Amino acid sequence: MEQGSNFKRNNLPTVQQIRYLQELKRMGSRRGCVGMVADICGVNHGSVSRFFRTCCDNGWLTEDFQLTEAGNIWLDSYLGLQEGLKDYLRQIGIAPRDMEENVRSLIENVSYDTLAAMLRGSRSLQGTRAAGKREQNIVKDIIEYGTHQVYFVLFRQDRQSGYAASMADRGFRKPGVLRHSRRGSYLELKICEMTAVSRINGQLMAGHLETLKYEKDGMMQKAVMRDGKIRIPLEVCHLRKRQGGELRGELHVMVTCSVGRVHMPESTATLMFWL
Repeated sequence: MEQGSNFKRNNLPTVQQIRYLQELKRMGSRRGCVGMVADICGVNHGSVSRFFRTCCDNGWLTEDFQLTEAGNIWLDSYLGLQEGLKDYLRQIGIAPRDMEENVRSLIENVSYDTLAAMLRGSRSLQGTRAAGKREQNIVKDIIEYGTHQVYFVLFRQDRQSGYAASMADRGFRKPGVLRHSRRGSYLELKICEMTAVSRINGQLMAGHLETLKYEKDGMMQKAVMRDGKIRIPLEVCHLRKRQGGELRGELHVMVTCSVGRVHMPESTATLMFWL
């Protein structure tokens, strides 16, 4: 929505003003429409008249109070936003008796763009969770409960390298393990000592992987490290069932390593595994 397109002191419409246009659209332009809208909404004639004049100035109503194309878009956008907010508030547990007041407060105090972004983020998160459930169903269809060997590679994430193995790939013992049970499913990788040649003096240095982070619900989380092993929940991995029944997984990670006295900066990699 463009700056200055709304009607309150803070450039936002009221829910009542949105209803004025909604009622006008229902009845269509006709003689006495201002008074009719005022009667339906329980307000005085002047409030509706002043609002409609502002709409004319913004190009949303013609001089005879017909909705323009821009006016229809504006109205439909806010009506859709109201319904989206109701769905969102239900999902987070807002009581029905408090619904209208919460929607009114959001509409009249938060910008359209901010509210729309909030709803998009909520839908995206729901989609991610739904995808996670679908992928868990893939695991149940293919794999029996128990422990299974998995083969994996960590690839560097840069276009010049293509599918070159990351240095972090040397920090894990092959193969890995997939543990699948009713309590949960996760990928288990065992950390091992890694070596690298110093660019300064050519000496062989030894070290190990220190941290691995993965994305969950839009945030980076550090993988659990215990007894020299890292555990990654299978629900955060992108899983595919390939021809022949093979299961293939992929996950973007961030890792840090220490080699010799040097603590390597955090770098990104793509973890691919299959069984």
